[in-house]
Amino acid sequence: MKIRLAALGLIGSVLLAGCGLNVSTSGENSNTANAQQTSFEQALHNLKNSSAETGENGVVQTQLVGDVTPIAEEVTPELPVELSDSDGYDVTVTDVSRILPLDLYGTTSRTIAGLGLRANIVGRTVSSEEPSLEDLPVVTQGGHNINVEAVLALDPSLIIVDHSIGPDEAIDQLRDAGVTTVVINPSRTMASIGDDIRTIAGIVGLDGEGEQLAERAEKERDEAIEAVSEIAPEHAPRAAFVYVRGSSGVFFILGPDSGTAELFESVGAVDAAKEANVSDMVPANAEAFAKLNPDVIVMMSKGLESTGGVDGMLARPGVAETEAAKNQHFITIADSQALSFGPQTGEMILAFATALYNPNSQ
Repeated sequence: MKIRLAALGLIGSVLLAGCGLNVSTSGENSNTANAQQTSFEQALHNLKNSSAETGENGVVQTQLVGDVTPIAEEVTPELPVELSDSDGYDVTVTDVSRILPLDLYGTTSRTIAGLGLRANIVGRTVSSEEPSLEDLPVVTQGGHNINVEAVLALDPSLIIVDHSIGPDEAIDQLRDAGVTTVVINPSRTMASIGDDIRTIAGIVGLDGEGEQLAERAEKERDEAIEAVSEIAPEHAPRAAFVYVRGSSGVFFILGPDSGTAELFESVGAVDAAKEANVSDMVPANAEAFAKLNPDVIVMMSKGLESTGGVDGMLARPGVAETEAAKNQHFITIADSQALSFGPQTGEMILAFATALYNPNSQ
């Protein structure tokens, strides 16, 4: 089987665009489908009947989405797979027994697990926070940098990586070491979740399972958006996504090119950055906060921790003057699911909406 992965350009400093792969349709495994439906139904129940706990200084933590239920418990990849990856390299995949999925978001590991190959994953990045993978060795440093020695020590038979982590020289070193390495460029949008799943499925020789997982993810996404629309208030809250790492200069307000608009609009909120004609990202300074003045500030969980929590945020210029700060309305989302748009997008939407609309004020 020969497939081609198209290369597209880098968006901003951490987010990428790409394309997927069309494959044939086959029937869904009823047992695993029912298990996943139970998980999804529980998320629907939480949205309509439960509340998210409000912590110190008004922070509401979006519930972490757990392990993806595989589309089948036992799968048989059709190998070899011949492909041209998004860096233009011709690759032949002959062995998927020891897979190392590497990206900034954890989407690839969730997709591999959803296809039925969780047991084949031998390592992870810090963003792969699934409970079933927590004991696996982490092969990145500082979140974004690949530790080549740590990767090679795991003797992977296949690396699937994108340029959200790097550096590029590290990926070249892995190729030069003789490790089968496939570089992808996933779109990571609400509309592309199915195609992104199909792309990874094609690499590991599981086209049929990929189609099943893609269809399930798309169906749950649509059902989640519909369910949230039934409870969303008439007056849509204006939200801003703040990306921060530590107390240094990594402090930005993300724009719609980073996927924030799709995230907010899926739960009936307004992206304040998009409304202010911010496209990619801007420095999160006093001027920007005054211009956007969001009703709610959304952050990645580790990002808020790294800057000293809400107290650290309030100490930064302009934050305390926003409506979000005045009303103590801060929401955190696990780094691994904030903008990943993977096979559990529907559950992520429901969890985020629960945190946004059903906080339990203490």
